[in-house]
Amino acid sequence: MKIAVITLGCPKNLVDTEVMLGLLSDEGHEFAAEAGDADIVIVSTCSFISAAVLESRAVVDECLQLKDAGTVGHVIVAGCLPQRYANATWEMFPGVDAVVGCSDFEKIADIVREVADGRSVYKVGVPDALYDERSPRVRGTPAHIAYVKIAEGCGNCCSYCTIPSIRGTLRSRALSSVVREVVALVDEGVKEVNLIAQDTTAYGTDIASNVTLPALLSALGDTGVPWIRVLYTHPAHVTDELLHAMSEVESVVPYLDMPIQHIADRVLAAMGRRTDGEHIRSLTRRTRETIRGVAIRSSVIVGFPGETDEEFGELLSFIREGNVDHLGVFEYSPEPGTPAFSLAGRVEQDIASARARVLIETMEELTEARGRSMLESEMVVLVDSAGGACEGRPAVARTTGQAWEMDGTVCVESDKSGPAAGDFVRVKVTGVAGFDLNATLV
Repeated sequence: MKIAVITLGCPKNLVDTEVMLGLLSDEGHEFAAEAGDADIVIVSTCSFISAAVLESRAVVDECLQLKDAGTVGHVIVAGCLPQRYANATWEMFPGVDAVVGCSDFEKIADIVREVADGRSVYKVGVPDALYDERSPRVRGTPAHIAYVKIAEGCGNCCSYCTIPSIRGTLRSRALSSVVREVVALVDEGVKEVNLIAQDTTAYGTDIASNVTLPALLSALGDTGVPWIRVLYTHPAHVTDELLHAMSEVESVVPYLDMPIQHIADRVLAAMGRRTDGEHIRSLTRRTRETIRGVAIRSSVIVGFPGETDEEFGELLSFIREGNVDHLGVFEYSPEPGTPAFSLAGRVEQDIASARARVLIETMEELTEARGRSMLESEMVVLVDSAGGACEGRPAVARTTGQAWEMDGTVCVESDKSGPAAGDFVRVKVTGVAGFDLNATLV
């Protein structure tokens, strides 16, 4: 059959989708780029906040309209939304043919077969799945980039977060399994491996052994992959051992994705973040002292219940001081079933939105100033997409301090054919355009 798969949400969900694609490919199915060209559409959903639920619902509704019009035969809703809402998913989407939880994606070939035979399917079990290096995958990233999920689930239980109830408790992969997967990816030509989990710094803590993220980084340093990027760390669990491992393993790029969520002590305590402002300030200082040229990416939540003007001002000052290089800003989303949902002191939506805008504008100014300080400097970048000199299109690349589809890019002009995707090239920075840099080949 011809199947279209639409993926929403984070890279962790993308990996699950890639495994589904691999399993379907092994069954001989073909893939359609557009939903309207498919016999079956699978929507791999996200639901960790209300905005993600709305996006998922909109996409599924569009697919159901195609089904009603006779363009699409069947629609399957998979991933986090069914895991969160279980049987209520049927009520959200009358006309859906199958509901598949985020730990049941490995059954997708059988589910497609049943749906094609005209049966409705409900598969939402306990969230306990964990893929390994033997799982077939059809990667949705460029050929030279790969995500490697080193663990699944989370035990942090932050007061605002639905992830533990959706993804289950922490489950770490064996170190040898991760190493074998990265070796295989290198053989396929992958140049950058991004390590992901709900909390990568919790890796191995559920296993009674010396398996830790620093040990994993050391082991991956012998795989031959040029760039290893560490994403989704928790500031309460970032240790000096980890910082030294990141500094000492040559292939680990100087980049740390560390969501702080806030800096005010009272807000952090109400969030259940297991850290405080002084710890975060000290940690950012130690990170920069230990890892030369490090870029720190973070995310924050504004408008958390009870957040005062003074507490927001403390967060704004922390950002203005240049403590982070890239920042994601989220407005607090009250999610039923989380401890924070019942907290008093709900911040008005317009106030939260105004605070978010101030942070975003501040970060734009800081990023542009940082870019200007890099003018005329030279650096090695990884090319993500080749340009076309004859059409006047630059190649698009990234520095070690820019994660794919998260941070800015480097637009590389060339007066010849230009570099190819997956190439490492040396460039000179010639200009700044918002979050992006312009450069020429050296």
